[in-house]
Amino acid sequence: MSAHERVPNELWLEIFGLIPQDSLKHIHATDRKFANVSRALLFSHLVFHPYHLDQVERRLTLPSPDGVQLALDRLNFWSSDDISPYVRECTIAPRCWRAGEAGSVLLEHTDSPHILMISFMDLLAKFTALKKLSARQAHFTQAGLVSLCQLPLLTELATRWCDIVPGETIDATSLQLRTTKLLHHADVGVAWDEDKLCTLWLSIVHRECLQELQLTGSGSGFEGPAFPNVSRLGLGPNFSTMNRNLATLSRFPAVRKLWLQGLGEFQYQSTDASSLHGHDVLPLLQEYSGSWKPLHMFLPKPTLACLDIHFCTPEELSSQLREEYRHITSLYATLIDLDQQTLNTICTCLPELTELHIRIYTFDDAQREDGFNPKATSFFSTFGTTLTSLPPTLKRLAIAWEFEFESDDAQVVYPGPKHIPDFLAMRDKLRKRCPALRTLWLDGHHFIFRWRQLLDREEMEQQNEIKATEIENLRERFKDFWEGR
Repeated sequence: MSAHERVPNELWLEIFGLIPQDSLKHIHATDRKFANVSRALLFSHLVFHPYHLDQVERRLTLPSPDGVQLALDRLNFWSSDDISPYVRECTIAPRCWRAGEAGSVLLEHTDSPHILMISFMDLLAKFTALKKLSARQAHFTQAGLVSLCQLPLLTELATRWCDIVPGETIDATSLQLRTTKLLHHADVGVAWDEDKLCTLWLSIVHRECLQELQLTGSGSGFEGPAFPNVSRLGLGPNFSTMNRNLATLSRFPAVRKLWLQGLGEFQYQSTDASSLHGHDVLPLLQEYSGSWKPLHMFLPKPTLACLDIHFCTPEELSSQLREEYRHITSLYATLIDLDQQTLNTICTCLPELTELHIRIYTFDDAQREDGFNPKATSFFSTFGTTLTSLPPTLKRLAIAWEFEFESDDAQVVYPGPKHIPDFLAMRDKLRKRCPALRTLWLDGHHFIFRWRQLLDREEMEQQNEIKATEIENLRERFKDFWEGR
């Protein structure tokens, strides 16, 4: 027995998992043992293109007749008894195609526009080891839905802009989808109850099995029994119908992480004693992410600890902070501009923060005669002299400015050294105010100061405009820095 044959297959799998896919194909061809071991990696993910997508007209087309046959042959290979048991993940999506490119046929110019999609659905039952199915602009059939519900290991289903094959009759009476994660994305403006596939998923998914649900579009609530075990919920609601939205949220008593990003002006009316309020729903909520509009309804919840607020003005965020919320320990906010008054409001209303991360986007026309944009430098200069509002409990603090320029070739004026704040002195004042502070990131777009205290050492670095490349490299590594890696 050769040396490599004595190495367990599990160890080879770990080694091969670190090798690029193209190199793995060569290893697969060198040795019978390697071929058997690497097959589980080479054929773990099937990507299938049932249509072409005209990138100009944004319409679906079919490949040429030869292309259709090639796709069918490839599908038959992947669904064969030798290969299909290795498939753990499948992605269905149209292949991008440019107008004028040879080899595509308009769907209305063929008698079988969904031949590849129907063929895939007919063979779906062969992939008995499938755990994750992601579909974009795909069309489902009755046979495919039956097979989908019978897949024994399926844990995640994600559909985006999908539908039913035109003319297909769907009988959902005996269907039950036992997945733990369901994600469905529809066009903005399409209500959930007007989306055939969304309605279908909600009617057949096993409510006891489901642990994560995401529905985007423009929903205004839906009816039905509760989902007792969903702990992560994402919805794209219509905020003008918050009464119905609260009724929907009441069906998810186990949610700990909530994401809401919808359309419409916030409207809520407490019509009578039976009307639901924010404190009546989501009793276990720990994390909220998304729009600022419904924030005030959830802020009083004593279980809520973490906030992630997406794109809003300082005034919009301040309008939601109406009293002290000592149970909030983490805030991540993306704002359009920032002033010291807003920062004071945040710190006053959230006095027990241990983590504060604010990203600020502001427009810079790069045409001023008076030089560079002073917003970031002015803010940090003021910030350095008014630290008394910061919560003493802070352990991690990041404030990052990002300027949007009118064009990529706009003449950008950078602040000179005399305009860069004294970050070392600011760090020392911050540590005196916040003794638990361990991580600090101050980004003025053209300059960065970062510092952190590790168990065995202290790290500190400052980069200014003259080292723009280093600044970008630092930003790319922010997540590792922030998480202490």
